[in-house]
Amino acid sequence: MKKALLSITLLAFLISFCATFSYCQDIDLTGTWRGATEVPDQGTDEMTLVIKKENGEYSGTITDSFGMMMDTECEEIKFEDGTLTFNFTIFMGTESMTVWVNLTVEGDKMTGYWEVADGSQGDLNFEKEK
Repeated sequence: MKKALLSITLLAFLISFCATFSYCQDIDLTGTWRGATEVPDQGTDEMTLVIKKENGEYSGTITDSFGMMMDTECEEIKFEDGTLTFNFTIFMGTESMTVWVNLTVEGDKMTGYWEVADGSQGDLNFEKEK
């Protein structure tokens, strides 16, 4: 009885693991994603994220409605376990600021946050353009 229960438990674990792994592999991030975030003391900033995939590697650019980012290159793009992470740099005259992004992907929606070195952060939501 104990052996049968152990076998059933192991089988259930393997099935759920394979289903989760398969789901994560089927997600297609390529395309145009539209979203928005609240920027402290500035209001709502609408954003467009364009993601491409070539030779198994993702690349992307990001643009915003405030004009701080115009097709700014996304760097260190990683997609693992349903989470997309990347960073980009905003140039303001002679100064620059790196923004780190962490997004959970669920179908045609991504939700998460952005953060900068001084600890400022904000919620970030994207929806895939159809």
